[in-house]
Amino acid sequence: MDDIVINSEGDLKSVAYRLVRNEMASQKAGAETYVGQVEVKETYGLQDVAEQMVKEGCAVKKSTIRLVLSEFAEMVAGLVAAGRAVNIGGLVRFAPAVRGTFASEDAAWDPSKNKVVVNATVGSRLRTAAASSTVRRLDAVDLPTLEEVIDLSSQEHGKITSLGSFLVQGSKLSWNAEAEDEGFFVIYNTAETACEAVLADEDPTRVILRNKAEFASNDEEIGLVFRTRMGGESLFQVTFKGELKSRIAEA
Repeated sequence: MDDIVINSEGDLKSVAYRLVRNEMASQKAGAETYVGQVEVKETYGLQDVAEQMVKEGCAVKKSTIRLVLSEFAEMVAGLVAAGRAVNIGGLVRFAPAVRGTFASEDAAWDPSKNKVVVNATVGSRLRTAAASSTVRRLDAVDLPTLEEVIDLSSQEHGKITSLGSFLVQGSKLSWNAEAEDEGFFVIYNTAETACEAVLADEDPTRVILRNKAEFASNDEEIGLVFRTRMGGESLFQVTFKGELKSRIAEA
């Protein structure tokens, strides 16, 4: 999970980008040269796509959409694996292709050099939609950091106890407690649970939180994200990049 901008100034339909220096282009041009780098807001999975389709008025249930899309992906994979191309009008065209070189016209297939891959070509509808996107340049932002997570009941690093308290150390750990989408969130089994601040004083380098998620067992992988607007309009999400495991309190 990457650090992202969830939304910028409330405009969810614009493409946010920032300027990044291009080393090779700068050397070739003999002058500073920058390129635009898109700041991805979030990545939609199958569940998210189904939910969005229902929100936009699709008459089919989310479960049906997920099933159809999943079976569609399986069908496309099978067709391409059988040497066929699949063209979804205006969206994308999938086609098998061969990679690698051959020493002669009658050379045999060498698995160490040759392989079959899938080429995907963007359709006209997507190209048109992208070309008509509104854009907004983001200024450089010094994001918060999540450096350490320490379970307070066991004093273990990289652990969070079920329904227990834990300490986070880092920088810029301040947020608007009245905003429901700001603060710390534990991610367990794809579910997201907001944490309660036990101690969040004026020290921006540390905060004590209560985990309100209940875990089923020890040593399951869990996630921790921090969201804040840092006093502005853009909502930023920062993810703890270290290993983080669940812990069940001893009876």
